[in-house]
Amino acid sequence: MHSFLRITLVMSGICMLLAACGSSVVRPAPIAHLGLDIRDITAAPYVIGAGDEIEIKFFFTPELNEVVQVRPDGKISMMFAQDIKAAGKTPEQLARYITRKLAPHIKQSDLVVIMHGFGSQKAYVGGEVAKPGAVQLLGRETVLQVLSEAGWTTPAAHRDEIVLVRRAEEGEEEVYILNIGKMMTGEDMTQNVIVQAGDLILVPPSGAVVFDRWVDRNIRQAIPLPTEFIVNRGVGPR
Repeated sequence: MHSFLRITLVMSGICMLLAACGSSVVRPAPIAHLGLDIRDITAAPYVIGAGDEIEIKFFFTPELNEVVQVRPDGKISMMFAQDIKAAGKTPEQLARYITRKLAPHIKQSDLVVIMHGFGSQKAYVGGEVAKPGAVQLLGRETVLQVLSEAGWTTPAAHRDEIVLVRRAEEGEEEVYILNIGKMMTGEDMTQNVIVQAGDLILVPPSGAVVFDRWVDRNIRQAIPLPTEFIVNRGVGPR
């Protein structure tokens, strides 16, 4: 993912993200699915990801306390336990799992997992923006907020149709076309979706006379895909 920090062209950003994609069909989604229910988001427990920094704090054996970073493979290592899968677990789930792993070695292994850093919570912005690269997500940030943190779009940007690339739960890469202009005027704020960790936002140049031709050149022809690659306008992540 660190290669995204050097994104300066829309084409290179798409290629980096999708080159290893085995199946990249974007299923259409109705406009109503652009937004996310705030109650669902705030109620959902945090899931640990690669790059996060966590503290493992023992109640009865503080000498074993440790602050570790989740490796790119999603695992951590500590005394008496190596290669523990942390990514994909909540802090509570990881604490229970470590407790079970350490039971044969430590009599009283009651512990808690405390989040210290959220390195996994990053989105990536490329193309016609002032500061292309990684953007640290602080809470529930929208497309407009992330673009603002990237220094906003350049004068050469094509604001009517920007690209949001997101990995679906099934592992497929899904591409959505959003309109910044309508968000800025308030005409269609449903497109100002909440950005998720790992999302890639690409702002194409206004010189792309026909957007479909730009997509064809920079996505379909640049990336060998075994299945049809579909781009949807006016729809967004479910």
